[in-house]
Amino acid sequence: MLVVLALVTVVAPLRSNLLTAPQALAALDLGSAAPTSAGSSTDPSSSVAAAVLGSDADVDTASDPELSNVPDAATLARIREAYENASATCAAQTTGASGDTAAFNSTPEVFYPMISGTYTVSSPYGYRLHPTLGYMKLHAGQDWAAAAGTPIYAAAAGTVVAAGMSSGTGTIIIEHQIDGQTWYTSYLHMYADGIYVSEGDQVEAGQLIAGVGSTGYSTGPHLHFEVRTANNTEDSSTVDPAEWLEEHGAVELTTDCS
Repeated sequence: MLVVLALVTVVAPLRSNLLTAPQALAALDLGSAAPTSAGSSTDPSSSVAAAVLGSDADVDTASDPELSNVPDAATLARIREAYENASATCAAQTTGASGDTAAFNSTPEVFYPMISGTYTVSSPYGYRLHPTLGYMKLHAGQDWAAAAGTPIYAAAAGTVVAAGMSSGTGTIIIEHQIDGQTWYTSYLHMYADGIYVSEGDQVEAGQLIAGVGSTGYSTGPHLHFEVRTANNTEDSSTVDPAEWLEEHGAVELTTDCS
């Protein structure tokens, strides 16, 4: 009897520790994620990591996007506060002379759509085996995870051709003329309260247009950023946003205008 009791006393705690150790390691790994700029992309290896960082790459499309369209009171307050306290960037403006242009020797045409240090690239552009649907599917943009309300800026000057909720997803589409070619940039997943422009508006490169949200098929707050050659949803019109930004000499937005 004494032998049995001794075995139970020693083996049971060891088994408990062995079961919980991987969970503790996973928690440490997830908690160590830190915001990075577009230069250091993070590709989550699981839906858990995607949920922490905010992505639309591994979302179960059977879920109801309408459920996430209205932010709770705390999220709405964060969006409003972020809008009211949005950082003034040093994007060069076409009207008037000011310190805004001092950071650049020449006027940039293209900017990254979020300020450096405020986001993490949580899912890249490209084909992947969809874990729910079971077939290769194009992730037509790049996901930039950030807190709800984090400012989103126009990547280039242009005309807003769509702004509002589309199929349950907050959407802004801007048409640009760059180097004699027409391009369309799309910004997705904002809440209605986080869309700051309207269809028909003329926007400048680097202008505040929205705040990060998590509507539609989304695992957490993030910007889904797309670049297209046509204003449609065909796979053939998409290009890799990271490559497009690099090819067009995109400049990181900054608040340091010294």
